[in-house]
Amino acid sequence: MIELLDPTREIGSGHMVYALRPSSLKGKTVGLIENTKYNSDRLLEMIGQILIDDYGVAKTKLYHKHYSSVPAHEEIITDVRKTCDFMIAGVGDCGSCSSGSVLDGILLEKEKIPSASIITHVFVNTGRAMAKQWAVPDYKFLVMQHPIANIPEDELLAKARAIVPEIVELLLAAPEAKAAA
Repeated sequence: MIELLDPTREIGSGHMVYALRPSSLKGKTVGLIENTKYNSDRLLEMIGQILIDDYGVAKTKLYHKHYSSVPAHEEIITDVRKTCDFMIAGVGDCGSCSSGSVLDGILLEKEKIPSASIITHVFVNTGRAMAKQWAVPDYKFLVMQHPIANIPEDELLAKARAIVPEIVELLLAAPEAKAAA
């Protein structure tokens, strides 16, 4: 007899309770959690610089995950909790790294850190599946056009500029007003 094992967790139900949002990004510190995929660090650095130049963010801290498809390790979570006002994770441009980036955002929101996870459009279903697995099917993540890896610097910068307004909106106003009290 063959026994099949399901490696996924049991799906629960619930909704995302978002961390309280700041009224402004001015003077804040942003944690940038890159997932080791090619160009993810560069894109997040560009996003961070735009936030500094255009929105008054004081500084950024770039963190490197051990591997793209796993959640940020505890040292990152602890340091973000202690030193950052909000977090941006990404960039998911493959299946496992997309689910990992979405999970980073979910875990940090649960730690009361306003978060934005970024994945590319071809992996929206992967992002939704991860949110559903963690019993927060309404978790809001951000989507940009695929691909991120192997594109020229000018295209990467254009993608960064295009998504920054969505990042700012998500970090300042929790979706559906479900902010934690």
